[in-house]
Amino acid sequence: MRLYVLFPLLLLVALLAGCWDKIEVNDMAMIVSAGIDKIDDDQIELTVQVFIPNPTATSDGAGNGGAGGEGNVYTFSTKGSSMAEALTDLQKRLPRYFTWSHTKAYVFGEALARQGMHDEFDFLFRDIQPREQANFFICKGTAKKLLNSQIDPNTYETLIKLSQKPTTRSSTMHEVEALISGESGAFLLPTADLTTMLTNGAEKRILSISGLAVIHKKKLVGFLDNECTTGLRLLQHAVLGRNITLTRKEEEGSIIIRVMHSDMKLYPSINNGKWKMRVKVKLDADVVQNSTKLVIANGSDNLRKIEGAFNEEIKQTLIHTMEQLQKKLKTDVVGFARAFHKKYPHEWSRVREDWTPVFQSIDVELETNTRIHRPGITNVRVTQ
Repeated sequence: MRLYVLFPLLLLVALLAGCWDKIEVNDMAMIVSAGIDKIDDDQIELTVQVFIPNPTATSDGAGNGGAGGEGNVYTFSTKGSSMAEALTDLQKRLPRYFTWSHTKAYVFGEALARQGMHDEFDFLFRDIQPREQANFFICKGTAKKLLNSQIDPNTYETLIKLSQKPTTRSSTMHEVEALISGESGAFLLPTADLTTMLTNGAEKRILSISGLAVIHKKKLVGFLDNECTTGLRLLQHAVLGRNITLTRKEEEGSIIIRVMHSDMKLYPSINNGKWKMRVKVKLDADVVQNSTKLVIANGSDNLRKIEGAFNEEIKQTLIHTMEQLQKKLKTDVVGFARAFHKKYPHEWSRVREDWTPVFQSIDVELETNTRIHRPGITNVRVTQ
């Protein structure tokens, strides 16, 4: 009886397959970051930073690497007519197997981005290895130069954290894939750059975020200036935490407020073939510094006075932002296309393939309402 029970079990064990196709750590080269540049009309240059694990690293018994380290980072560059061809060429020259599953950042050089990133996006979205949480960046100049300046893979963790701050935008592969298929086909990507810092008295160059790049139909159309970046941030539903300064020359000083929250609503309309968008922006702010002679208190006339001044300044910033988007960049990254699509689906269907000239011609009416809730905990003047 026992033989009848044991025989099927032994048969099942014999049929169990082992990990015959697994790749050992000794054979792996993990791509930490990748930079893609345009060389000429039919050639790109792929630069990858590769982490090669060190299986001989010692351990302290708790799973932590010891003094031997856990691996090394190397930078390689190769050329090809596509990312797949360039990677294949690189694979031929090195014995280890390259994997995209640990890639944290993809940096697109300015020349490639302006010509269009269609093929590169297609490769990354189609391949099963790149993880959806990897981040996309644009850089001024070449991505090769940017990556060659870095030897520490932890730098990319800093870059990604910076891109997730409210001052920029976090654009993962998953987010970009969704935005590309959106109504306007436009979105923003963080601009990666180098900044210098002092470490133990020595200068060190690290990766940082220097602004935002505007992408339309998978092409770079331009970079936002500081005022336009501020304007776009004010148009977002987010905790901003940014100091916006208004100088009161007549009072021999300045007042600084921190915009804590913004609420933006879009009201699209089409009358007699004229497309119009009414934009209402409500801002909540606190006073963080007052070097004027004004005494500011809750409910005072002075508080209402500076609210009006800030309200006008913010409105001018938003006007500048919309002028840049409509006239210079010709790209809708505010969400006008989606608003019209939701309210006027039939009219939208007729212009969706040619949205850019329609966006440029939209009459934009801006309404701003700035409220200062907290003037601070003191009214004592500390100025001379």
